[in-house]
Amino acid sequence: MARTTRPLTNTEVLRAKALEKDLTLHDGDGLFLIVKTSGKKLWRFRYQRPATKQRTMMGLGAFVSIPLLLPHTF
Repeated sequence: MARTTRPLTNTEVLRAKALEKDLTLHDGDGLFLIVKTSGKKLWRFRYQRPATKQRTMMGLGAFVSIPLLLPHTF
């Protein structure tokens, strides 16, 4: 049985810190946030191309410029 992913909250994202290596916070449906050790937070989206069925990752931008609710509208 697949695990269900709980959507991220704004508090979780703001408090997230990567100490030794990059931290990945999954938000569900292929959307996740990468927290770098430098403190930078980046949105990524993993999807499957319809024509080739190849898995692809697309960067959506930094958390500072894209708030928590906006990536859900893509």
